[in-house]
Amino acid sequence: MWPILSLICLAVACHTPVTPDDPTPVAPTLSFAASSLAVEAEGGEASVRVTSSATWSVETDGQSWYALTSSSQIYAGESILKVTAEPNNTSADRSGTIRFTSGATTRQLTLIQPYFVPKLSFSSDAVTGEGTGGEVVVTTNANATWTADEADIDFWFSLSPKTIGKGQGELKVKLNRSYVASRRSAEVHFRSGDQVKVLVISQKEGEPVAPGAFVPEGYQLVWQDDFSSTSDELKDKWRFENWAPGRVNHELQRYVPDDRRTSYVQDGALHIVARKDGGQVISARMNSKESWLYGYFEAAIWLPKGKGTWPAFWMMPDDQSKGWPACGEIDIMEEVGVDANITSSSIHCESYNHVKNTQKTASRLIPGAESEYHVYALEWTEDFIKTYVDGEIMLSFANDKAGRDSTWPFNKKFFLILNLAWGGDWGGYAGVDENALPCTMRVDYVRVYKK
Repeated sequence: MWPILSLICLAVACHTPVTPDDPTPVAPTLSFAASSLAVEAEGGEASVRVTSSATWSVETDGQSWYALTSSSQIYAGESILKVTAEPNNTSADRSGTIRFTSGATTRQLTLIQPYFVPKLSFSSDAVTGEGTGGEVVVTTNANATWTADEADIDFWFSLSPKTIGKGQGELKVKLNRSYVASRRSAEVHFRSGDQVKVLVISQKEGEPVAPGAFVPEGYQLVWQDDFSSTSDELKDKWRFENWAPGRVNHELQRYVPDDRRTSYVQDGALHIVARKDGGQVISARMNSKESWLYGYFEAAIWLPKGKGTWPAFWMMPDDQSKGWPACGEIDIMEEVGVDANITSSSIHCESYNHVKNTQKTASRLIPGAESEYHVYALEWTEDFIKTYVDGEIMLSFANDKAGRDSTWPFNKKFFLILNLAWGGDWGGYAGVDENALPCTMRVDYVRVYKK
C-alpha cells in the first residue's frame, strides 16, 4: 500500500498549479539639478540639468513671455533643459510652470523671473558749461535703453545721443553761446518704462552782444536807434506804412501807422506786435527816414513765435520807379514761424528773384532766434553784399561788374525796414495759427556804419 499511496501523492503534487512572481511596474524617475529655474529680470536664456530614467515630454503653461529653446523631449540619462524669457518690464515678479510627462507620471518645474528695474547712472547728475558755449561729456552706465524727453531740450543746448543704450557710454552735452547775463538751467528727464532719471544741465552767465561787436574794421557809426527814448519819438526816425491786407505777398495783416497797439518802446527795446483787432489782424511796418548807399547795417532782434509769423529786417531803394524786382531788394533777415529759428537772407533783382526762382538766398538754423536776441547784419559795398548772424557770414553775393542794372541794381540809396507780417505767400504757406496772437518782434537796436 505505501508505494501506491506515494505514487498518488506524487501525482497530486505534480498537478498542483505554481503561481509565478508578479512585480509592480517601476515608475519613471526625473530629477532636477535645482528646485526651480531662475531667469534674469533683463530676460535671456536659462538652463537646468535634468536626470531621468525614461523619456519625458515637456510643455509650458502657455504664457507668452517665455519659451523652450531646447527639445520638447527629455530622454533617459542626463539632459539640459533651456528656456528663453523676455525682459520683465512689469511691476511684479512672475512665474511659469513647465510640465514633464512620462506615461501616467507628471512632474513640474517652476520658472521664476523677478521684475526688471531699469537703472541709469551718470558720472555726474548735474553738469555746468561755460557761457561761451562748448561741450561737456557725461559718462553713462545703463542696464536698459533710456530716452530723453524732447520737451526738456531747450534751444541753448543739444544732446548726443538722445537715446542711451545698455552698458557704458558717453553723453555729449553741446551748449550754444549764451547772450544773456544770467545763469540758465534745465532738467532733462530720461525715461525707461516707468523709471525716470534726471540730468541737470546748467550754463554760466553769458555776455550780451554789444552794439557794434561784429563791425568790420574801418567802419564808423553814422546813425542809430537804441530805442531808449519814448514811443512817441519813434516817428522822428521812422515812417509807418498804412496798408490794407493783401497789398503784398497776399499777407493777411493790416499795417497801421504809428499805433501803440502795434509799435512801442518798452524796457529799452522796440516792440512790433501783430494782434487781433476785431475781425482783422493789425501790425506795423516801419521804414527808416534816412537812406544810405553802402555801409554796415546791424540790428539785435528777438523773433516772435507762432505759425503764421513772418518778421523781417530788410532794405528797399528810394527809387522804385522801375518796379519790383528791377529796383532791387536786400533781405538781411527773414523767418517764418512755421520753420522756427531758421533765418534767411536774400537779394532780389531783375535777373535774380523768387518769381523766377532764381533769387540768391542762404538760410541757417539759429538756435534761440525766438528766445533771445541775435545780431543780424549786412555789409554792402560796391563789390559785394554779405549778410551775417552773430558775426558769422550767411549770404555772399558778388557784383559781377558787368554794368547791368538787371544783376546789380545795388548802386543807389536804400532805406531800412522792420516789419512783422502775418500769413501770406511764405509766412502762411502751411497755414496760420491764430492762437499765436498776439506775437511780438523785439528790436534792441538798429545801427548804421559807414567807411
